[in-house]
Amino acid sequence: MKKTLFIASLCLASAGWAIPYGIASLHELSPVSLSAEAPLVVQQPAPGVSAPAPNSKTPQVELLNPGVEPRQQLRLKPAIDVKETSVITVKMDMEISASGRSSPGGKIPVSVMTFETKVTKIDPNGDIYYDFAYTNADIVGDTGNTQPAALDAMRSALKNIVGVKGSFIMDNRGFHKGGDIILPEGADKNVKQMVGQMSKSLEQIASPLPAEAVGKGAKWRVSSSSDFSGINVNQIATYELASWQDGVASMNVSIEQQANPQNITSPLLPAGTTLTLKSFSSQGRGKVTGRLDRLIPFRSTVSISSNSEMSAKNAGSSEESTITTKMAMEMTLESK
Repeated sequence: MKKTLFIASLCLASAGWAIPYGIASLHELSPVSLSAEAPLVVQQPAPGVSAPAPNSKTPQVELLNPGVEPRQQLRLKPAIDVKETSVITVKMDMEISASGRSSPGGKIPVSVMTFETKVTKIDPNGDIYYDFAYTNADIVGDTGNTQPAALDAMRSALKNIVGVKGSFIMDNRGFHKGGDIILPEGADKNVKQMVGQMSKSLEQIASPLPAEAVGKGAKWRVSSSSDFSGINVNQIATYELASWQDGVASMNVSIEQQANPQNITSPLLPAGTTLTLKSFSSQGRGKVTGRLDRLIPFRSTVSISSNSEMSAKNAGSSEESTITTKMAMEMTLESK
């Protein structure tokens, strides 16, 4: 029984990691690119939250094709005081095998998160000041065969982000220039740790735009390294400007992610558990539609499939469990 509960806890932790991982992936799907001339991001720690470790390398971009004429430099020009409300929906299927014992495959309950953004000021040099806040988060729809206790734990973990807010600055190419994350009153250490892990995606609402002028059909490849919920992941994203008409841009995006062996820490793990990632890889494709006079795209969609292998030791035990996970995730962001 004890081993069964231990495995169940690890399964729950695996599902919980997908929340910030999904948010970060969706934030990558903005109608912009990364530039090789990007300055180092200055990250400000949230009050009571330790600042996350800096990325292991500065994002790099390789322009594969500038696209056809006419071309122009892309610059963000959102309107002041306009509030946008965005909804992220995350659907997952997961198969987990622990020490040769497979858990029943099936759908993870659908997660829905709502956040608001508001541009408060724009400097003459184009710097954009904006507020950000999570206003709602919950499990919705058919919960399938998820046990009530696990469902309650997932819902509780998800609702921890409600009330998390911040004020940030970025330039008109989307480069983050600073800001602060504010936690809800009475937030416990688990919330602080989770928000600390999510701070990169909370601050970097958009990937910076290229310095070069681009036109329809433009392609560029971005290499970056980010911390997704305690796992350092190397990512290559390829962007294609599929259409651009009347100020509306539509882009296709493909994503490849890989992580080297490393230790994992998470507030969702049982106390004293040692968890080591042996391998991780994922592939994804998505599409985004938006305007440069809005901070958030109208709609972003991405489908990601991943495979991972981990080893785990329970507290006070020398026995090691090998856990393999296959996960398929569909995420949608819609804003108005």
